[in-house]
Amino acid sequence: MIETKNARLRLFGVLWLAGMAGVMSLLLLPLPSLPEGAPPATLVRLLMLVQPTILLSIAVLIGVRLAPSVALAAPAAEALVSGRSLPQALRPQILPGVVGGVVSGGLLAAIALLARPLLPAAYGEAAPPPPLVRFLYGGITEELIIRWGVMTLLVWLGWRFGQRRQGSPQGQWVAIAVGLSALLFAAAHLPYAIALGLPLTSTLVGFLLVQNSLFALVAGWLFWRYGLEAAMIAHLVVHGVLLLLS
Repeated sequence: MIETKNARLRLFGVLWLAGMAGVMSLLLLPLPSLPEGAPPATLVRLLMLVQPTILLSIAVLIGVRLAPSVALAAPAAEALVSGRSLPQALRPQILPGVVGGVVSGGLLAAIALLARPLLPAAYGEAAPPPPLVRFLYGGITEELIIRWGVMTLLVWLGWRFGQRRQGSPQGQWVAIAVGLSALLFAAAHLPYAIALGLPLTSTLVGFLLVQNSLFALVAGWLFWRYGLEAAMIAHLVVHGVLLLLS
């Protein structure tokens, strides 16, 4: 557990830099056609980074401040900044993360296959994000924002106001936090579908919400039981499985 102020600052720096690698990868996303008189494409690309940078910064700060109070952790990152063994902290998270990622990836691929006849043709024709974006932003930055930031805050709120800071967070508050953060994670993927110009039919919206929230439930459970890096590993593996199957 990170206890000193300097160690917390170092933890913030390590996690923030890791998340910024994902934010910077957004520069690889293709820009839609810009209307006449729009700012230069370079400026538009830089402006795209502002919102995720702000969200990342707030989320990392929330996690660093609140996670120790509710028994949530980023064991590998904490070991790195405190001089403890990084492999020893990461080792217990690898197998759960890989298994969670493989199972989730297979399940998501099966859902996509079954839902394909019901989805708009434009969805199948839309180009997916570049692999580097999927791995860096999806696997690292999204986990920092949703799990380390949002889920930690929700667990803390349940512990603070539901338990009056007594003992460790009860399972009900963790379950609520996992569920709500999963729904938020799923809903956060809708704006990208809008940016691609996809028709947001009820079938497509339901598909995106179900598919993304199912994995988010797995990632939230991994974060709670094993640590943040387990959720990151699962997220990375999911994208690897989906790329292979596609």
